[in-house]
Amino acid sequence: MTQTIILRLKPDTYQRFQDIHSRLNANEKTALAKPLGENLADIACEVIDQVFGSLAKMSGAGDRESEKILKQISETLHKYMPWSVSFFGNERLTPMVNYLEKLTYQKDGQQYLTYQVEQAVIDELMDCVRHLKQDDNSYVAPTLKIFTQVVDQGVTSLIREPKKMLKFNLVVDKTLNGVINVTTKLGYKRFDQLGTVYDAQTMSSFFNHFLDFLDNAPKNTT
Repeated sequence: MTQTIILRLKPDTYQRFQDIHSRLNANEKTALAKPLGENLADIACEVIDQVFGSLAKMSGAGDRESEKILKQISETLHKYMPWSVSFFGNERLTPMVNYLEKLTYQKDGQQYLTYQVEQAVIDELMDCVRHLKQDDNSYVAPTLKIFTQVVDQGVTSLIREPKKMLKFNLVVDKTLNGVINVTTKLGYKRFDQLGTVYDAQTMSSFFNHFLDFLDNAPKNTT
């Protein structure tokens, strides 16, 4: 069993993706790798800012170290996402875009991107959050640890799986794996450090925000 994480997309970003999706499936001859790469980078950065931007701004003065790391991750995505898809023609890109399109939907004028998380992981996260709400500081680190699993399942669904579908050559694939590993480790290391920065009450506020992204029913229709 799984639960769905639903993440908002800006209307313009969503519409650009849908336009590229339609053009690819219409077998358009104009090369679409460049606009697709830029669009995918924008989508990734919107998701990251939406989920983690509030985390970096939780303290009154803002968490400068987290903000720095988020900026570094954003710059890396905007550098490597367009580069990675630039190797392919429209025909090779279409299956990957179709895969991602199935993870999007819109409802009541709002556009969303989704991914699945194992129910057992969500249950463990919810249990930890309940302890945070009781001001149990001993649960700050365990909550962040299980939250890392939630995030990593998103990385797999939204980045690792689409990358595999493109079947890069050995050199490029190794480069991208290195970029993904370094970037995720950078973020996950920061999660570990936050366990020594924030108390249960503060982290409870963040996870109340994150749990708004949980939805029990997958919605893959437009």
